[in-house]
Amino acid sequence: MSQPDLTLVQVPEPNQARSRQALERLLAAGEKLLADNQFEEASVAEIARLAESSVGTFYRLLGDKDTLSLLLLQRFMQQLADKTASLRGQGGDCRDLAEGVRLLTDNYIDVYTGRRGVLRAVILRASRSAPFRDRVHQLNTHISSTACDCLAPFMDQVLHPRPRQAVSSGVHMVLGALNQHTVTGTLGDLQPEALRDEIARLLLGYLRGPR
Repeated sequence: MSQPDLTLVQVPEPNQARSRQALERLLAAGEKLLADNQFEEASVAEIARLAESSVGTFYRLLGDKDTLSLLLLQRFMQQLADKTASLRGQGGDCRDLAEGVRLLTDNYIDVYTGRRGVLRAVILRASRSAPFRDRVHQLNTHISSTACDCLAPFMDQVLHPRPRQAVSSGVHMVLGALNQHTVTGTLGDLQPEALRDEIARLLLGYLRGPR
């Protein structure tokens, strides 16, 4: 499966090295504000100050604050797509379905860790924008497809009558649980240190079916 098209906005790359450096600083400042859950309240002037830049430079390079927001979400989603794509060929290094599932869920948790602000921004944007929601759906489809490829050597251990459908559905359920855990900071009474074990059990139990 080819990489999904996650393009939300395109900003011309500055010709001058100084402007390129300023753009990177603006993106870094925006990412920090997102991570701290303060992006929505921050003004353009505050973002420029954090980036050690000027309001005029901000508008010249980005146009408006919404463009910066889309660039940050686009970059996060692309990083997630690239990270999960790298799992395609790693299933063969696992001994069985349980190890393959743990490989997947550990990688998903690694990507989500520390991303509360950006996940919240993704969810809010998806609730308001149909085009953005379509990109999220493309990303989720890509993630579930790579999971099927990763677990392909162990499909005979999946007891669901439609193994690939089960992997796809199970991965979507795991992502939903991780969204809740990341945004709210909790998943029932589950302690953070137990998250990896329980998320892996959730997916493995679904794929193996009732005993």
